[in-house]
Amino acid sequence: MTLTAAAPTSDHRKGLTLTFIGAMVITFDTPVLRLIDGPQWTVMFWRASLLCLSVLTWWLVMRVLKKSPPPLINGTSGLAIILLYAIGNITFITAVFNTTIANVVFILALTPMFAAVMSFLWFRENLSGATWLALITSLFGVAVIVWSGLNTGSTFGDLMAAATALTMAMAFTITRRTGKDMSMSPALVGAITAAIAFFASGATMPDLFKLDTFTIGSLALEPQQWGWMLLNGMIIMPLSYSLLALGPRYITAAEVALFLLLETALAPIWVWFAVGEKVSLPTLIGGSIILTTLMVHSFYKLRLKRR
Repeated sequence: MTLTAAAPTSDHRKGLTLTFIGAMVITFDTPVLRLIDGPQWTVMFWRASLLCLSVLTWWLVMRVLKKSPPPLINGTSGLAIILLYAIGNITFITAVFNTTIANVVFILALTPMFAAVMSFLWFRENLSGATWLALITSLFGVAVIVWSGLNTGSTFGDLMAAATALTMAMAFTITRRTGKDMSMSPALVGAITAAIAFFASGATMPDLFKLDTFTIGSLALEPQQWGWMLLNGMIIMPLSYSLLALGPRYITAAEVALFLLLETALAPIWVWFAVGEKVSLPTLIGGSIILTTLMVHSFYKLRLKRR
């Protein structure tokens, strides 16, 4: 695909809408994970398995209805996207368990910057001054939220967070470059992640054929945890991943990554509602800066496209 200088207004609006919905859905990921409150690898296994099952089921339904769904692996670039998302899944969970949340949030906020640099280096896609201003302003909002919580943390955990930001930025940039439909890629992302989590949990291949592995074994969840797990693995993850995978077809990789900062702004609010965790004043101020910046930037870009 040859990248045009400016996407048509309808395409840009479609990209903003898809990305906004995907980013809004993923803001509920952290609160639901808090409600599940399970072991790292167990949560990762079931979340990834349900993600795979959900997307694969939808893909099979579309094939039966002859709707010509995009392939599960959309060429060499599609395989690269799958591997990048799978690595990002694992490094994100590893970062959360090995450094402070403040460090993770702050480092992940660099994803739009990484995407902007990659887009320029790989295919000379320049960002407008308005997008750069939005990136810098949003990063300031993130700094307001997490500054008081930043500390040395763990170098390993910080590196895992940086790896997550890099893999997400690379995935968005590759999708933008090729213009391919990667919305079905989460199926294999889930399969790969689940396989790694399965063995990391201490389970073995013979355990797959033992029913008690999933009831009293290393991959067991309590009955009250299953409702939240099903919500996360069958709705939140497949919907958000698929929509975010579509976004870079219509808007720049940096703009897609910019919308991910919605999670930084809104997730603490949802956690407050879900488990009563107090929201600090810096979180409210920083979140307001991010939300206002994203709204103003989106409206400005749409108005600019109409001229």
